[in-house]
Amino acid sequence: MEYLDSAHPEWDDMWEELSAQAINNGDPLCINQGLCWEYMGSTADHHNFRHSKHPKSRRIEHIYLERCRAAVGWA
Repeated sequence: MEYLDSAHPEWDDMWEELSAQAINNGDPLCINQGLCWEYMGSTADHHNFRHSKHPKSRRIEHIYLERCRAAVGWA
């Protein structure tokens, strides 16, 4: 697991993709009771996010976004 900082080239794209998930309705944070999406780290294939109490489901949610390089790794 690696942790990307906000200067990493994938940073903005992964948060944009997170906001585009149906559960988020375009909101990259989804603040609820002071909680929001947290970036947990990245593997070679995925970016991992967790929300402790998502406003739509009112429960813990996990989203794993495929990394761009994983999609072209077979080429």
